Amino acid sequence: MMTPEMIKKTYAKALAAQQSGRLTEAQKGYARILKTNPNLAEVQFNMGRVAAGLRQISEAAGHFEAALKLKPQEPAIWLAYLDMASRHPNVDNLAKLLARGGAGLDRFAEVAFYKGLIAARRNQPKDAQTHIAEALDKGLKSPRAQVELGMAQAALGDPDAALAAFDAALKLAPSYDFALSRKAGLLRDIGRTDEALEAAKEAIKAAPKKGAHYHAYASIAKMKADDPMISQMEDVLKRTPKTDPGRIYLGHALAKAMEDTGQHTEMFRYLELANAQLAKTHPYDAAADAAQAEAWQAKWQILAEAEVPETTQSDGPTPIFVTGMPRSGTTLIEQILASHSECEGAGELSVLGKLIGDVLAQEHADAASLSEGLRTAGAQYLETLRARFPGARFVTDKSISSYSLIGFIRHALPQAKIIVVRRDPGDNALSLYKNLFAFGTHRYAANLGDIAQFMQLFESQIASWRDKLPDAFSEQSYEALIAEPEAQTRALVANAGLDWQDACLSFYETARKVDTLSSTQVRQPIYSSSVGAWKRHEAEMAPFWERYGAE
Repeated sequence: MMTPEMIKKTYAKALAAQQSGRLTEAQKGYARILKTNPNLAEVQFNMGRVAAGLRQISEAAGHFEAALKLKPQEPAIWLAYLDMASRHPNVDNLAKLLARGGAGLDRFAEVAFYKGLIAARRNQPKDAQTHIAEALDKGLKSPRAQVELGMAQAALGDPDAALAAFDAALKLAPSYDFALSRKAGLLRDIGRTDEALEAAKEAIKAAPKKGAHYHAYASIAKMKADDPMISQMEDVLKRTPKTDPGRIYLGHALAKAMEDTGQHTEMFRYLELANAQLAKTHPYDAAADAAQAEAWQAKWQILAEAEVPETTQSDGPTPIFVTGMPRSGTTLIEQILASHSECEGAGELSVLGKLIGDVLAQEHADAASLSEGLRTAGAQYLETLRARFPGARFVTDKSISSYSLIGFIRHALPQAKIIVVRRDPGDNALSLYKNLFAFGTHRYAANLGDIAQFMQLFESQIASWRDKLPDAFSEQSYEALIAEPEAQTRALVANAGLDWQDACLSFYETARKVDTLSSTQVRQPIYSSSVGAWKRHEAEMAPFWERYGAE
């Protein structure tokens, strides 16, 4: 049993250790106190902060909850708890915690930032910008907030404001690798490659153990065999624990280095290393995807059999949906169309799919109520386009999964144009396998057999829509575009409902932010080196063809 004097001395030592970064030592001291007296709110609070610093998330949450039970109105406890929750990629817990804290916390600048963070993660960049700007106006001096503001501004199509925000973060923290890496990515996406490369190098210098920074560098650089970054990546990979997600980034970065230097066998060795770990941590559920597609087709039958009249599109720009398998050439197609003076390129908006998905998830008494839900979704989508692109006549939306909703899109937006891009399955599969998507997205891409299965599902959905609605969409072959650029581009522009403009042939000169893995490629004239590329890896691609079917 500790006396009050012993508790006081132990607390002072633990607090000093915590303040000097000796978190494990501090944790042991606080634990001794709590074993004697668990009802000390300040000790529970600091124990929570220490556990959070050690990334012991569940333990930290337990201590914060204990502290709040003792002092439910103490802002410092709420703010520390919220800060920990804000660092998890899923913001649902952060949102719930904010709601528990109540309006009494709204006077704190940090709370405005957390609201902005929630909006950003939920793909609401306008709200994110508003909340984070409020936090900064209230006096929040946070490089992290500046970076998040910049990311929201970039999503809203204002790269200059975004770069200014990143620079503001770096003024507060010159070696902040998060700001440097985001700056590098944005500079790459707007075509300022040399500056992007320098920012990526600075990010690596600031945090040389982080695999993600090497991956960013590899996505920008065309590496040569004597590039010192290759040996540095190999060394970091050897020193990175096998369960660390950084190995995934490093494996893909080294695969890109091997491809750049013509070491194709080594390229696949690194891809297999990285993708095996990715597939294990983020497994693909093919049955769930197939069930989703089947459920949506069943919903479509409700409309088709009832012969519900087509809706009339509300006022607003004409959407042009560019869709297809990821890595099939959709970014190139959008860049061509966005080079037209009457067409704005929105990139992957991911707005209509969610709106329609919410409608399809509901129970409907009849086809009329389903139709009404789709009509409302279409009107809400057009409202988003009008707000984002005032005065635009046409807007491209490259949300990849639109192909699975073709019938519903045409019902909600009858004037919309839909272009499905097709690519040689071997080349498409190789490109998927060698590119790294955001963790948890496109899970099939980490395994060649899963890619084949997903591609078969894609093919079956396109065939179904082609059978049911042959005039609802047009199809564009990537290989045909490469072989006959002008003829195919003219046909593409016509299918999009646009008059011809020569600027569509010089699409690579169009200055716009391209926020996809193909941002570098679409700033070059059309090239054919990627056509038939899978044949250089015929043996390694065997698992794909065995599952997909060589025919």
